[in-house]
Amino acid sequence: HPKWLAASKGARALWTSAGSWSAGQLLDGYVPESALRILDGTKREAEDLVRVGLWERADAGWRFHGWIDFQPTRAAVVEKRRKDADRLKAWRDRKDAQRDEKGA
Repeated sequence: HPKWLAASKGARALWTSAGSWSAGQLLDGYVPESALRILDGTKREAEDLVRVGLWERADAGWRFHGWIDFQPTRAAVVEKRRKDADRLKAWRDRKDAQRDEKGA
């Protein structure tokens, strides 16, 4: 993508690691300024991502441009996890009931 190609190598590395980190933290593409250090990024690289249109400035940090168009939101991830847990509990309950019937 032209935006990606226009960013510096360091900015592209920050974009990649920050995307993974933000998704894992369920932050909907938000990257707080305080996270730059743990992501091995710099303010200059972050501003480079803003310059090329991959990030937007946000309160005390940045946000990935178009995050919700390409990534699941926190709400969607939490809902999926809830449904998965409910489905797993129902499966375990069925297995326990089958085991109890066999043992009775």
